[in-house]
Amino acid sequence: MAELDENDAPDRDIQDGESQSRVFVYRIQQRKGLPPLRGEIHATDEADAERQLRLRLLAPQLPSHVDLKEKADIEAAERAAKSRNLRQLLDILRAHHDWLRGLGGERANFTGRNLSGLKLPRLDLSMANLAGCDFSGADLSESKLQGANLAGVNLAGAILKDADLSGADLSDANLKGANLAGANLEGADLWRANLMGVEVAPDVLHRALSCRHPGSNQPPDQ
Repeated sequence: MAELDENDAPDRDIQDGESQSRVFVYRIQQRKGLPPLRGEIHATDEADAERQLRLRLLAPQLPSHVDLKEKADIEAAERAAKSRNLRQLLDILRAHHDWLRGLGGERANFTGRNLSGLKLPRLDLSMANLAGCDFSGADLSESKLQGANLAGVNLAGAILKDADLSGADLSDANLKGANLAGANLEGADLWRANLMGVEVAPDVLHRALSCRHPGSNQPPDQ
């Protein structure tokens, strides 16, 4: 039994060392027209990561087109950016709700913003300008989007269960794989919208496809 414990000791030391290693992400920009090369390095510190990467590249020092960052720092920056994005979203929504009630405020304008993957159920974005937004994979279930400008929006894989999209402009929108079960599409404009794999009641879709012309449902600027 003692012999087994002694043999196991080095493995435990190795595992302890591995648990203390840090992950660094490198990005190497190639010639124009070629995608950058990406990869990860497990190292004890930044100097060790640079040494390992120099060995991989057979270079005495890292070239200027090579970017090396700790993965934890990248993830922290992404979390901070997401937090800022959510705070801005809340500020815009508060102003939009005041605008809808005639209490001043301002109509929400999210044109071209990336809101993919966010959980945003039961929002009131009636008449909001959301043209070109990326809502792919987002949860907008039970949200109010009546008369909203959703022209060219990316709603691929989005959850829109029981959402109210009546009168919304969905021309050129990407609804591939979106869940529209129970959604209200009365009067919505689906001109040239991508409806591949969309989950929606056939009769609801049939009525909605009686669209008129591109942008016919776009709310006026105010």
